[in-house]
Amino acid sequence: MTLFGELRRRNVFRVGAAYVVVCWLLLQVADVLLDNFGAPAWVFKSFTTLLALGFPLAIFLSWAFELTPEGMKRTADVTAADEAASSSDRRVDRVILVGAVMAVERVWFAGRDGGSDGPPQASTTQMTAEQAIDESRAPARSIAVLAFEDLSPDSDQAYFAEGISEELLNLLARIDDFKVAARTSSFNFKGRQADIGEIGRALNVETVLEGSVRKAGDQVRVTAQLIEVGSGFHLWSQSYDRRLENIFTVQDEIATAIVQALRLELDIDAETSTRTANVVAYDHYLRGRQLAREPSRAGLLRGIEQFEQAIALDRDFAAAYGGIAEAWIWLEDYGGVQSAEAYPKAERAARRALALNPDSAEALAAMAMVQDRYYRDKVGAQALFERTLRINPNYVAAYNLYGDVLRDLGELDRMIEVHRAAVELDPLSVFMKTRLASKLLILRAHDETSAILSQVLAESPGNDYALEELGNLARDQGRLADAIRQFRRVHFARPGDPFSAAQIARLGANLDDRPFAEAWIAAARARGENNRWELYARQELAVWSADWPGLDEIGRLRGGPAGAEIRGVAASHLGAYPEARRHLLEALQLGGYDPAQGVRTSHVSSLLRLAWVEQQMEMPDWGQRVDSVLPVLQVLRDRGTGSNQVGVEFPAYDLARVAALRGDRDGALNYLLELEDFNFAAHWFLEREPVFAPWREDPEFVALVSRIKEHVAAERAKLAGQEILP
Repeated sequence: MTLFGELRRRNVFRVGAAYVVVCWLLLQVADVLLDNFGAPAWVFKSFTTLLALGFPLAIFLSWAFELTPEGMKRTADVTAADEAASSSDRRVDRVILVGAVMAVERVWFAGRDGGSDGPPQASTTQMTAEQAIDESRAPARSIAVLAFEDLSPDSDQAYFAEGISEELLNLLARIDDFKVAARTSSFNFKGRQADIGEIGRALNVETVLEGSVRKAGDQVRVTAQLIEVGSGFHLWSQSYDRRLENIFTVQDEIATAIVQALRLELDIDAETSTRTANVVAYDHYLRGRQLAREPSRAGLLRGIEQFEQAIALDRDFAAAYGGIAEAWIWLEDYGGVQSAEAYPKAERAARRALALNPDSAEALAAMAMVQDRYYRDKVGAQALFERTLRINPNYVAAYNLYGDVLRDLGELDRMIEVHRAAVELDPLSVFMKTRLASKLLILRAHDETSAILSQVLAESPGNDYALEELGNLARDQGRLADAIRQFRRVHFARPGDPFSAAQIARLGANLDDRPFAEAWIAAARARGENNRWELYARQELAVWSADWPGLDEIGRLRGGPAGAEIRGVAASHLGAYPEARRHLLEALQLGGYDPAQGVRTSHVSSLLRLAWVEQQMEMPDWGQRVDSVLPVLQVLRDRGTGSNQVGVEFPAYDLARVAALRGDRDGALNYLLELEDFNFAAHWFLEREPVFAPWREDPEFVALVSRIKEHVAAERAKLAGQEILP
């Protein structure tokens, strides 16, 4: 008999195959159990080595012994009868068959069950990217990076696990023509039972990266796997057991594997060249990001403290400076910090970040906000935002902030476009949906606005962002009492934010209720003295009460181009025309006005006030000022824009001012009548706006004011007996 025939007779092949199958099954069980119990990687490796060493022994035993009905016998002692009666062949065949079925089942369900709660499989069951990818298939063009799970012994490293996944998200987001779902939406699935198909459909992506982090002392284990949504197939998976000091290498290796698996292009070395090498500084940075995530005064200030600790350890940590810049921007908006304090600090941090990393999207966006809100340089802000989005087209926060600039520039189509893009990138973000709703209000798209807010509140009852926009919607529809009730809910739901209190105070002026307005101004001030929102409310109350010296003081406090315009208005009412002209020219200069480049929406108010002042001074060029604003106002009017929101003008009101400046009584009245459709509530305009002084006794003008007052009185009556004070 040949050697092959003898090996076959003695079941050596069968035993070898059975041994491999059994070892494979044991490795699957051991991988899951050891990982769940947090065993070090060497335990699994040692177990694998022992099984491998056992293979030659199994082959030897199958050659030397055979299982018979009477028990184990040396092969040399087995008789023909024993051999004929032996069932060992069938037993071994059954082992091989059962193992093969389980292996096939394992591969099948591994491919389909991408959303399971268990940890990703270790490297012993992996496919390389080259094996997994069908070269004829087009590369994936989108991904969602889920929040990595914290498997640390004390479950206290969520900030670190999420930070690792967010860093990967930000790195992948810089790939050209590659969509990366925004953090808010991707991390929305944390702690939820959702399979890969559900996640892919919700985020509209082709691939999903998920993983876990186990950090203990200076050791860290990171496991990650890349899954194709359509098939549920694992394109790549890997586990890394490293010292904490090597965490940056792990991130780069994961990013490299993803880029290779999806056949993308990214120069990782170039993209990470400005990253810190200090692990402790990096830890402070991740803690800062976690704290500054929600826009609250306390969280943002604590986040800045962490960023500063990171910088103390690494003076060239560009991302930490960017974090500080972002935090100060939000502190001015949500934290009640004065603009004069917040914006210079944001600018210094952003400039330092850009000196270290000129392509920092976060720092560029922060600088854009400084240019917009502090210097009122809308064109400069637009250029910075466009550069930000070229560098990182997936940086969703920039889309939202950019929308405000486009509103002020009058580029309303582009404004809606960028807000819809933000929702597409971050489809589960309540904030992005409500910000789109706020911009649709400017176009008076009330039906779509209501639909968005209804959907948000159905999914997140009592959400403060949605309630805020319900307040804006109610105000735009003339339901002033409803607006107050909604803003009051937001005020108590969002401690530290003065915005809603200031809006209620402005509505109090509309309702001719000075004590009510002053009470809510005090509530806004309690969240940061002389903050932007408090000053807005005080400005409206000063105009309502004809307190021109008080208005001048508000202008001093505001500073910058906005403050200069306010002081120009105050001086014009006091008859100090040369002083008013000086302030208004300063406001235009600071706001980037250049006659050669044309008028922007943000220039209209100052130019019309300046035209009236120059008319009183009998200067010849006032008419040119008026003519220059007409194209902008006509476009806005044709679009049907108009809103009671802060910073949004009524084009019909400004067109009425234009007509009044030209002495066109009928034209001014017709434009003012249009304001009734916009639920214009500032009934004191006829008494306070000097350009309309010639018609203060005109019956039709007076009748319009009377109708506005009647509506205001009806709304005030709706609040009788209700708890509406702070």
